[in-house]
Amino acid sequence: MIARRLGCSRVVAATGAGQHGVATAAACAKFSLECTVFMGTADKEKQFSNVLSMKLFGVQVKSVEGTFKDASTEAIRNWVGNLETTYYLSGTVVGPHPSPLMVREFQSVIGKETRRQANQLWGGKPDVLVACVGSGSNALGLFHEFVGDEDVRLVGIEAAGLGLDSGKHSATLAVGDVGVYHGSMSYLLQDDEGQILKPHSVGVG
Repeated sequence: MIARRLGCSRVVAATGAGQHGVATAAACAKFSLECTVFMGTADKEKQFSNVLSMKLFGVQVKSVEGTFKDASTEAIRNWVGNLETTYYLSGTVVGPHPSPLMVREFQSVIGKETRRQANQLWGGKPDVLVACVGSGSNALGLFHEFVGDEDVRLVGIEAAGLGLDSGKHSATLAVGDVGVYHGSMSYLLQDDEGQILKPHSVGVG
């Protein structure tokens, strides 16, 4: 709907597990918008059913060598090169402002629903919330609603891979450093020169 409001005829997105790609594909089919979804080759192989679903919606799925990080880079590059006609639909908390903020607001339905169900089921708040932390959208969506509740413990779980000392993990919050990537400041795995290091996980995205 935002793309239509801006007068864009085309949407680009990046996806790891493929769910954001399928949702984007469905929305673009509904609004008759051209759509290109970028996906890392490693993720595309693992998520064949989601790739098929996207293609059935008429989306062009473009392979990018690597993972979600690389697919996001290509999606943003494609968007910036076609600003007059193209809208970048972020599905996670990456990219330039206001993309992370928008994703947080859209995903906050998770936390609001969690609060509602907790009140309904046991008449109070949860003691602990646990979420996997990959690119961050579902964790932020759950945690945002409860950040102000000091009596609710928030636990994010990252992929430790072969161990935090192995260099093959995805634990950016546990051992990463603050840096800027895709226009936003975040915790990143990077070398001494600030170059982004490739994360490692058996999971997609």
